[in-house]
Amino acid sequence: MVNCFVGDNGMGKTNLLDAIYYLSFCKSARSSTDVTNVKHGEQAFMLQGLYDDDTGGEDKIAIGYHEGRRKQLRRNGKDIKRFAEHIGTIPLVMISPSDSELVTGGSDNRRRFMDTVIAQYDATYLEALMRYEKTLRQRNALLKKEEEPEADVISIIEDIMSRDAAIIYQGRKLFVETFTAFFQGIYRELCYDPEQVNIVYESHGNRGELKPMLEQYRSRERLVGYTLHGIHKDDLLLYINGYPVKQEASQGQTKTYFIALKLAQYVYLRTKSSLRQPLLLLDDIFDKLDAGRVEHIIRYAAEAQFGQIFITDTSKERLLPILQLQRNYKLFTVKDGEIHET
Repeated sequence: MVNCFVGDNGMGKTNLLDAIYYLSFCKSARSSTDVTNVKHGEQAFMLQGLYDDDTGGEDKIAIGYHEGRRKQLRRNGKDIKRFAEHIGTIPLVMISPSDSELVTGGSDNRRRFMDTVIAQYDATYLEALMRYEKTLRQRNALLKKEEEPEADVISIIEDIMSRDAAIIYQGRKLFVETFTAFFQGIYRELCYDPEQVNIVYESHGNRGELKPMLEQYRSRERLVGYTLHGIHKDDLLLYINGYPVKQEASQGQTKTYFIALKLAQYVYLRTKSSLRQPLLLLDDIFDKLDAGRVEHIIRYAAEAQFGQIFITDTSKERLLPILQLQRNYKLFTVKDGEIHET
C-alpha cells in the first residue's frame, strides 16, 4: 500500500510522518526534546497507532507526553517502562532531505545510521550502546575535574566501556559486511550511469581491546577533558568510483547516494524482521532531483517488494507516475493540519 500526501510547505505533511516515526522510536526524527513537539498553547500530546503484522495479529501503540512528567508508552494496553524494549517492535525507515548529512556531514551522522538499523533487531547491541554512552559521559565528567580521578572508579568505568565497545564493534562490523552488498545493488538500480560505490568501516575496534588504550591516553585526555579514543569515534567511509563522495559527487549523485543508503537500510531490516515488514517513509525527497533519477527511484519503489509506504510531496504531478505504477494506493491532500482523501 502506497499512501501519498500532497500539500504546500508548512501544512503538516512532515508532522504526520514524524508522528509515525515517534510511535516506532519513542522520539521525534526532527527534534531532540519532546517539549518542542507540543502544540503552541498546549502542555501535552498523545499519539496512537494500530498496526497489523504478517500473521494477522495487531498491536496498538500509544505514547503520551506532558510537560514536567515522564513520557508514557503503552502497547496493547500494557505499560512499557523501558523504551528500549519497544525499539524494533514496529521497524521503520524514514528518508528526508536532512539525510544528506549521512554523506556530507560529520561521522556522528553515520554512527547514528548504523545504530538505528542494528538496534531495531539486536536488543543486546542496543543495551551495550546505551551502557557505553552512559559510561562515556561518566568518564568525561571525571576527566574534566581538576583533581585526579580515583583509580578504582575510573578503572571500573573503563572495564564496562571496553566490554560494551567490543559488542558494538562486532555488531557494526557484521552489519557493514552484509549491508554493503544491499547498498551497491540498490545504487545500481537507481543510477543510470555505471558508477561504482563502496563503504568501508573505520573503527577504533580494529586496534584491539579498548581498555589498554583508555589507560594509555588517560593523562592526555585529562588535559582536553574528554575521551579521545573509543567506539564513539567510528565512521563509515563512503566512496564513489574510488574517491570519497564528499569530494567527488555532484548534488544529484549525493542525493542518489543517501537515498540508496536508506533504501538499503529498509531492505536489510526486512531480512531481520519476522513478524512485519518495515514501514517506509519518504518525506519530500524528489525535490531538486532530475527527472531521470526520479524515474529510477519511482520505478524501483514500485517494483521492489516494499510494505506500506508513506510519501509526502508538494507536487501532485510529480507523484502521479508513482500512482500509475501502483495498483494499491491512496492519495490525500494536507492543508492546515487536516488530511482529506482525494
